[in-house]
Amino acid sequence: MLLQAFLKNGFALKNGNKSWEITELQYLGLTDDLAKGFLSFSSTPMYRKQFFELEIDMIRKQASVIAGEIGSEDFNLIDIYCGDGLKAVEFIKEFNSKNNGAVNIRYCPLNSSQYLLDLAVSNVKKAGIPNVHDYQPYLSSGDGRALREIGDNLKSGVYKKNVVIILGGVIACFDINEYLFEINRDLNKGDVLVIGNGVRVGERLVDIHKYKHPSFHEWFKHLMLHLGFDKKDIEFDARFGNSRVEFLYRIKKEMVKKVGDKSIVFKPGDEFVIATLYKYYAEEFDKFCKMYFENPKIFMDKDQEYALVVCKK
Repeated sequence: MLLQAFLKNGFALKNGNKSWEITELQYLGLTDDLAKGFLSFSSTPMYRKQFFELEIDMIRKQASVIAGEIGSEDFNLIDIYCGDGLKAVEFIKEFNSKNNGAVNIRYCPLNSSQYLLDLAVSNVKKAGIPNVHDYQPYLSSGDGRALREIGDNLKSGVYKKNVVIILGGVIACFDINEYLFEINRDLNKGDVLVIGNGVRVGERLVDIHKYKHPSFHEWFKHLMLHLGFDKKDIEFDARFGNSRVEFLYRIKKEMVKKVGDKSIVFKPGDEFVIATLYKYYAEEFDKFCKMYFENPKIFMDKDQEYALVVCKK
């Protein structure tokens, strides 16, 4: 699958070397090793502080607003790139604190990893939340931008509303303009979208050293290993390019891989761009949300470095 994606995307030439790109988020959870690599990454203090503790604190402070937008109708909670499901547990608890658990919820995690789907469902069940009555996990073959593969199919029985949560900075892996366009098209009137994401303060492209932290390599390396490279034959790096952060590997040893009747030759110095991150200023985040939703509610943390957005269609 990975090699076919490389063939499909093609390559660019940089200083005489090939630069291959495969940055769809779905590939970073494709195997159990990659899924466990993400879990290890998400437990680091760097991630935990901003994308769990801070995010949950903001959800707690805005629980009344979120509950008000969702209302009293039973709903599907669609958890995009769900991780271990623990953020969804906290989200549901905070929502329930404002309506005494009177709204029935079907938990619907979406991920490209069966391992993470099973873990998320297990963790929500272990939480023992009385008003979570049903579960409908979705193993996604897409990139998580569009809900058309699941959205309408979920609106059955008592669950006529969809509430979509995109937490943990997931949306930073996408061009936000394209992402919001796609997801807005797939929401129906009355559906609610909640996004948590970091925002930039100061200069746009600075502090690249933060993205060269070994914890990124410990997660991403599994993708290269599954392609058949040895650890000693790859070198991890991060850089700014195309107004985003690009995570990449350079290879040190030639390798030939066959896909059907075609051969791909990877030579020393060739690059694999395997993940990207976009980070926007608060005013840019606000502008994009207002392009696709009427009166989105945008909340900032005290340091103005993280945004929680609540949108209702």
